[in-house]
Parts: sequence; structure tokens; C-alpha cells
Amino acid sequence: MNLDLDENARPHPYVPAPGDVVLDAATHKVGRVMDRMCQLVQLRPLNGGLEWDASPLDLTPAPSPAPHSAVALQAAVAQVNALSRRIGGT
Repeated sequence: MNLDLDENARPHPYVPAPGDVVLDAATHKVGRVMDRMCQLVQLRPLNGGLEWDASPLDLTPAPSPAPHSAVALQAAVAQVNALSRRIGGT
């Protein structure tokens, strides 16, 4: 069986979508995709904070040992806490 694969062919690049959790190889940080501006992707730390710009070529899906990993759970709790403060919580 001959598949005639081109050994120089590149796999399709990963195209992150808003909401994806990604690893930025340039900064070694994990962030959530917020938006795309020109040729850059805007990321925000999972537990909140300042966004940073990243090249899409540096991004890969963040590894996750389970659907509700500790990092994802921490980010979800931070989001709920921030929302409760905005709507009049303590």
C-alpha cells in the first residue's frame, strides 16, 4: 500500500478560537484566547489579569490531564468570584 505522502508537507496549523485554553511557547504561559487582532492572538491568564499578545505560531492547545483540571477549575472559580463581586456580592 503506497500512500505517496510528501515528507515535506506541513500539518495544518492550529487555529485557536475564542475561549480556547492555549500554551504560549514564547512566554511559557497558559492563557484563554480572547480575540484576534491583525496577525496576533490576545490571551488572558486563566485566573484573570492583563491580556498579552501572542503569535498564533507559538500557540498550542494547553495539555489537560482531565476535563476539569486544577487549572481550569481555578479559572472557573475566579470567574464566578469576579462576577459575584460585580453584581453586588461581598
